[in-house]
Amino acid sequence: MTFSKRVTDTPPYLFHLIDEKKKEAQKKGLDVVSLAIGDPDKPTPDFVLDIMQEEMQAPKNHCYPSYKGEPDFCTGVAEWFSQRFAVELDPSSEVMAVIGAKDAISHLPFVFLDPGDSALVTDPGYPVYQIAVGFAGGEVVHVPLLEANGFLPDLSYISHRQAQKAKIMFVNYPNNPTAAVADRAFYEKIVAFGQENDIVILSDNAYSEVYFEERDRPMSIMEIPGAKQTAMEIHSFSKTFNMTGWRIGFVVGGKDLIHALLTLKSNFDSGVFMAIQRTAARALLDPQAPAFHEERTALFKRRRDKIAECLKAMGFRFMLPRAGYYFWARIPRQFHSSVEFCADLLEKTGVVVTPGIGYGPSGEHYFRISMTAPDDRIDDALGRMDGFMRGIQ
Repeated sequence: MTFSKRVTDTPPYLFHLIDEKKKEAQKKGLDVVSLAIGDPDKPTPDFVLDIMQEEMQAPKNHCYPSYKGEPDFCTGVAEWFSQRFAVELDPSSEVMAVIGAKDAISHLPFVFLDPGDSALVTDPGYPVYQIAVGFAGGEVVHVPLLEANGFLPDLSYISHRQAQKAKIMFVNYPNNPTAAVADRAFYEKIVAFGQENDIVILSDNAYSEVYFEERDRPMSIMEIPGAKQTAMEIHSFSKTFNMTGWRIGFVVGGKDLIHALLTLKSNFDSGVFMAIQRTAARALLDPQAPAFHEERTALFKRRRDKIAECLKAMGFRFMLPRAGYYFWARIPRQFHSSVEFCADLLEKTGVVVTPGIGYGPSGEHYFRISMTAPDDRIDDALGRMDGFMRGIQ
């Protein structure tokens, strides 16, 4: 049996590999604490479940959905976008439902790239960016995100030839894995860059509602004049409402860009279950949503501050997260690679963190910690890490 090069030339998905390592450690009798995956430990809020129960009972929701997204869903997203970002969208042509943000990210390179075309991919970054580009036959051009630059891309690093050859560029703020945020000046610059070089900017805004201070409240690239013509933005309900298993998200952008994605996706799948679409749209506008977000912000801010205090006491170097679920910290100087550090930590303590190299070459000397474990398990993991660090110093 012969498999395609897409399969044989692609390494195992980072988080699948981590899950396998976790299982191996558990078989050896270790009590494993995973701080590796950004899956909220709190359940989907009750008010969302109540809406879903109602929508599940509606017969109209149990047939094939619209390929683009139900009008109720698209209208709800457009209304929320107007309230949240002061951006007006045409729900009939500038909003599209997707089966989670990963679904959109993995398919968008096929919309714009022919074999041999290139894509600019910020590094470190969500692994699916470069994997999807490779599956589409494209060439990945890494654009480093450096700590000295606040983990924002330096566009001067991109040569004229690279810019001319590129068809798309992935950006992601609030950023996974670095937890950096971007301001209006950055988005103005990146939109102008896309316009000047005929590059579609693919802005992954999955963490738009997970932030700690009002001054760091994430914005949308669509707030920049002209962005609709040169950019698409991806949103996820996984992070916004702890709905990771529901698989629902949306993409916004100019009508020609949305139509191009629809052309591809309508030939690949049959859309999102209508009850989930209508539940998600109603959740965005539900009067209980602000209280849920406020409570969640308080939870993660408390966890962030506790983890920061402990990591600092252990001697780790990091930037305080301003948004998202993650800490992006330097590995101890005693280790030559992030894989070596993470493997040793797991073997000796049972604590799972993510090696930075999994997010791209620029992540080699870092590791990522997720704040999405229960408080008692986070405390346990931090205690074990402290003992580990004392043992190597």
